[in-house]
Amino acid sequence: MQRPERSQMGYETPIEHDTDLWSVVTVTVGITVFSVAQGLTYPLIALILAERGVSDAMIGLNAAAYIAGLGLSVFVVPTISRYLRASQVIVAGLLGTALAITGFALAGSLFAWFLLRFFMGACVNAIYVFGEAWLNAATADTVRGRVSGLYSAGMSAGFVVGPLAIPLFGTANGWAFACCALLLSAVAFVLALMARRARVEPDKPKLSDLPAFIKASPALVSLVLLFGFVDVIALSLTPVFMTNAGADSGTAAVMFAVLCAGMVLAQPILGLLLDRLNRWQVARLCLWVSAFVFLMLSLLPVLYPIIWPLAALGGAAISGLYTAALAILGREHRGQMLVAGASVFSLAYASGGVIGPAIAGSVSTATPGLVFVPIVVASACGAVLMRAQR
Repeated sequence: MQRPERSQMGYETPIEHDTDLWSVVTVTVGITVFSVAQGLTYPLIALILAERGVSDAMIGLNAAAYIAGLGLSVFVVPTISRYLRASQVIVAGLLGTALAITGFALAGSLFAWFLLRFFMGACVNAIYVFGEAWLNAATADTVRGRVSGLYSAGMSAGFVVGPLAIPLFGTANGWAFACCALLLSAVAFVLALMARRARVEPDKPKLSDLPAFIKASPALVSLVLLFGFVDVIALSLTPVFMTNAGADSGTAAVMFAVLCAGMVLAQPILGLLLDRLNRWQVARLCLWVSAFVFLMLSLLPVLYPIIWPLAALGGAAISGLYTAALAILGREHRGQMLVAGASVFSLAYASGGVIGPAIAGSVSTATPGLVFVPIVVASACGAVLMRAQR
């Protein structure tokens, strides 16, 4: 691979190339179907634990265990990638996630669920790191915002469809977990076949590249950390927020789906904006919208009609943070630094995701109804601190 030149800011300037559509389709389809399973397990695990009488703080810590696995596996993935291609690492991650989800259906102890959540996070990290590096390596910068939006829309669509299966399968007897495991196994098989036609392969990551990327792009790393903070709170604790306010589990699952629907529907607009406007300005706009929406959700009655469009808008704002980060990453880095950036993204997302639900779960336990306040504070502070980025 031809080495990119250095820009005046120290970033690697991408060399323009044609978009490998087959690689883009392979990654996007794989992530979309995978996200269906993820969208089901996020609220399902929270609802089952709540039905068992587990505290909000402990539910938040369980979500943090998943994020811890996501982050710590960053240090293992480079070793695995020495022996496997990117597509093979993704397939292995899918099969490992299917195994973890099967464990939820079979294991009953809370301790086992913490271990399974950690292991699932480690497997998911491999999927996202190589999927996103592969996507950016295959995309021309002129359409990077739209491709990132397509990827995020597919991922968010899975999170919409997944929760809608909860009223169908219920939260008892493990059927929902079993169906997730079967779905992921099928996705792994199909993706392995599709990957054979891809023309682009991302570079192998090295642990030594991670500090270099953090030094080159601290604001970008901070943006993803903020995304992890607000995203994991919203995805993990929205069902708890709803049930604490008197909604049943079905309504809580639908609210979760509405939040994710906003993530899907906004992506075409966000992708176009990212290709036409300053990408940092789009990110800051998403932070301000996130702060406003979750402030209103904290103040309004939980079953007030306006909370539904507000939830969709909040989902759009949250997803826009990561879509913008992906577009900025692909513009400023190539080669090994691109893969390093994808790995650092996982670590930053994990760091924010561990802190976020732990804080929000504790806030909710102490003062029910205020679970979204940390999102408001983090989003507003982030928007102010990143105003110097161009």
